[in-house]
Amino acid sequence: MANISSPLVSIIIPCYNGELTIVETLESVIGQTYNNIEVLVINDGSTDATIDILEGYKNNYEHISVFNQLNKGLPASRNAGFRLSKGKYVVFLDADDLLDESFVKACISEFYKDESLSVVYTQTQFFERETGIFKLPELSMKKLLVGNCLTATAMIKSSLFKDVGMYDERLNYAEDWEIWIRLFSKYPNFFKIERPLFLYRRRNSRDSMTDLNKVNKMEEEAKIYIYNKHYNLYKLQGMGLEPLINAYLEIPYYERIRMKYYNEWYRKILYKFFRPKKYKDIYKTDYKGN
Repeated sequence: MANISSPLVSIIIPCYNGELTIVETLESVIGQTYNNIEVLVINDGSTDATIDILEGYKNNYEHISVFNQLNKGLPASRNAGFRLSKGKYVVFLDADDLLDESFVKACISEFYKDESLSVVYTQTQFFERETGIFKLPELSMKKLLVGNCLTATAMIKSSLFKDVGMYDERLNYAEDWEIWIRLFSKYPNFFKIERPLFLYRRRNSRDSMTDLNKVNKMEEEAKIYIYNKHYNLYKLQGMGLEPLINAYLEIPYYERIRMKYYNEWYRKILYKFFRPKKYKDIYKTDYKGN
């Protein structure tokens, strides 16, 4: 039975072919200074030695559970882990990242201070290929709609995560950004701890899902999907199509070419709403000033 004064925290770790990093990740969880934790590892169809490593940890630590499934991808694996979890709070941790030993305790302490909080997150420290603090924008609705302001690893009140519908399994990229949009738009009481208690690996091998998705150009498609899904939120923030187009056309044509004004996903959204010929004519008209 969970201690009422020390609520259960569920740490969910999806893992696909993580034999090179999962030990380090699990050790960072085992070493937490907060004791009331359950760890749910979702083995997402690994074909390397991952399953043997996980079985060893499961047999040696009673608070670690391992669940095997056919490969379904990261969002589906996180959701599967959440459905099996029992914690009042949930933390999603990738199988190559690390938690500082005080991460859980520090986050729980903030929820103790203010029960109305929906999410507690911390500064992020890069390691391996890069070092230093991950300098993300300060959180606001408008900035969050432009791009992500926090990583996937934070402590979330489980009831609220369930209420907003969990991860969108149609996304294979930026699924964390999209869930933050939904959570922040409905439950905006987020708190940031100004200490780097989450360690985010940038792999030397450049074969993480983030690296591979950028190579496969999945980033732009995901952002266009998110824009369409949350169009009403964008519109409320003055970021609907009409102001976007007007702002775009106020920039002279030659300046757009030089600056590549707006990033690629915004330009693709614009392109979807104009036939190529019509889009080209708008450029010409704007450039000539008539």
